[in-house]
Amino acid sequence: MSTEREKQIISLLHENSPLTVEELAGFLDVSEVTVRRDLVAMEKKGVISRRRGGAALPDQGAEPLFVQREKKNHDLKRRIGQYAADQIREGEVIALDVGTTTAELAKALVKRRGITVFTSSFQVASILSKSNLHVYMIGGLIRFNEMSMVGSVAIESIKKFNFDRYYLGLAAVNKERGLTDYSVEEAEVKQTFIAQSKEVIALVDRTKVGESSLLKVCEFDQLSEIITNRSDEESEHPVFDLGFQGKITLV
Repeated sequence: MSTEREKQIISLLHENSPLTVEELAGFLDVSEVTVRRDLVAMEKKGVISRRRGGAALPDQGAEPLFVQREKKNHDLKRRIGQYAADQIREGEVIALDVGTTTAELAKALVKRRGITVFTSSFQVASILSKSNLHVYMIGGLIRFNEMSMVGSVAIESIKKFNFDRYYLGLAAVNKERGLTDYSVEEAEVKQTFIAQSKEVIALVDRTKVGESSLLKVCEFDQLSEIITNRSDEESEHPVFDLGFQGKITLV
């Protein structure tokens, strides 16, 4: 393979990881066959990790910054957020997780009325500050790189309330490794929201399905629904390989 192209791939993955084969081919102006061949060679060297339909930098534990993730797969996340918002009814008490997809859900709620929202995310709270909704920000220790609240104070605060629905964000979803995320502190907060909620709805853009991250957040049977994106071949969508027995919605 071209040494220059290898450098370009690594540089692109440092900006946004993971990337799909299609995205890399577009950036590099080469065929997808060429990209796949390059990725096989680079994985053998240990410089990248191949994933379903793409590649990532090897370190699963390194969480991309919110601003980096916000730009990635934006249209996929926006569609999930809009669909999820359309399902929320007036009078409900909901909880919104930290994350870029839940931020898109928050944007879709700005003009709504009669909904009470709890969140541990500064980003979500900031978006909803422009609305007429009742918005409660969970207190706790600030996790600066994600602008969220974590720790024992946050957990004890969440335990005081009950929620109709919790909209859960995740780094990845995998049949063997389950529903995973980057941060131990965030996982503890997510688990507490799950325990206090009648329904738990995972918002997962299709690029995360079949992947895995640092640690498991919960079991599949704790979810009510997974909302993800349509693919070209819906009968072969990897979400149907997860073994999830609940509702699956493709948008």
